[in-house]
Amino acid sequence: MRHLILSVLLVISIVLNAQKPFSFTINGEITKYDKQYVYLHHKWDGKDFTDSMLVKNGKFSFSGKSEEPNMYWFTTDNNLLAQNNFIFFVDPGKISVKLKGDSIFAGKAVGGQTQKDQVEYQGIVNGFVKKQMELQAEFTSAQQQGRNDLTTLANEKFQNLTKEFIQAMVNFVKTHPKSAIAGWVIYRDLNNPNIPVEHSLEAASYLDPAFTKTKFGKLATERVDIIKGSMVGNVATDFTQNDVNDKPVKLSSLRGQYVLVDFWASWCGPCRMENPNVVAAYNKFKSKGFTVLGVSYDSEKGRWLQAIEKDGLTWTQVSDLKGWGNETAKLFGITGIPSNLLLDKDGKIVAKNLRGQALEQKLEELLK
Repeated sequence: MRHLILSVLLVISIVLNAQKPFSFTINGEITKYDKQYVYLHHKWDGKDFTDSMLVKNGKFSFSGKSEEPNMYWFTTDNNLLAQNNFIFFVDPGKISVKLKGDSIFAGKAVGGQTQKDQVEYQGIVNGFVKKQMELQAEFTSAQQQGRNDLTTLANEKFQNLTKEFIQAMVNFVKTHPKSAIAGWVIYRDLNNPNIPVEHSLEAASYLDPAFTKTKFGKLATERVDIIKGSMVGNVATDFTQNDVNDKPVKLSSLRGQYVLVDFWASWCGPCRMENPNVVAAYNKFKSKGFTVLGVSYDSEKGRWLQAIEKDGLTWTQVSDLKGWGNETAKLFGITGIPSNLLLDKDGKIVAKNLRGQALEQKLEELLK
């Protein structure tokens, strides 16, 4: 029993120590650089942080603390959004960085395990990019020769390469379930509308449960929760936006009814052509527990209101007036409108993108 207690205490100690802030030191060199400072950036709890380092004889250093392994990046000007940057990850201890002032993005960093994982993953990415460029050259050559058979072959190779790359990303997460880089892959690289969502869900299933409580673990799981909230069979991700009178309306406030969440805009021709079908369905089923929540991707309130009146959209309409930047586009991964979700009385998605008679047919089935 004594050995068991000691083992449990050791495990607890390791967990607690892993949660403590750690110190790190960056020792850097930069060539082909005539400025006085380089700038180091990172994010924590949604806030941006920037530090400057004096460059002396091509060298600079920085010491800091971090709550856990985290992403940092260098720029040559005081702009954390600068495209010319170098990304790396900090772990406890020393990190060695070598930069070139004229191409800082091509820098190198040697540090702890997380940075090693980053280098490994970047090597995978670089390998696929190289193959992609080779295929592009092959395709261009085939076009110039007028060889349709070879262009078709190159296209097939490219499609297979894409599948291989997606699987490589998923496999990386599987073999690095506790790494911040695994979370970063799910949050950033698998977060692509052209990649089927099941790959993100599979990758997330490999994450170590303890890791999901870290910064990059949370980013990954939040991303997956959003995906689930846009899939048929799951409760729709909740959101709140203002109506035409600037009063907030929460999606979940409509529970108890079947709800069509209709994404549209006054400037969207196909949306306006579809509106009569939505009006017809609303008028036919509104007495049977059906309603519509219109979510507009407009940016000009006047045009939005005019379209509502002209098209006879008498149900609740909301918008954040950010145009195509409407926050629901991020929540539901919407890349084109018109688009819609049909929710049951509990807020669960039962169908998506019902057009024309398909909407009425589905409602007939549900509201017998």
